[in-house]
Amino acid sequence: MSNDAKTLISRRALLGRIGLAAGAAYVAPTLAGFNAARASGNSGQSAPSRSSGPSRNSPPSRPSRPSRPSRPSRNNASSRRPTQAKAQAQAQAQQALNLRRFLRNLGL
Repeated sequence: MSNDAKTLISRRALLGRIGLAAGAAYVAPTLAGFNAARASGNSGQSAPSRSSGPSRNSPPSRPSRPSRPSRPSRNNASSRRPTQAKAQAQAQAQQALNLRRFLRNLGL
């Protein structure tokens, strides 16, 4: 191999170095503890504002209206089946819709 071939960086190594540099630039503000408001320097510093006094109490809220009387529950198995079947059909329809959207986004 010639000396020029040894000095050339492979594409993979170059991309790796670019990725490391980008990652370091992305993480540097977090590691350095910069605050976004203070990252630009000392421009426009102002004195801290004075604290305000306590706020007054709010008036009491109005009472809620009474709830409706409860109905007897339907615990028999036959009343739950249509609801479960409906939920299963809705889930299958949603899955089919998601699949269609996915395939459309892929261009198929």
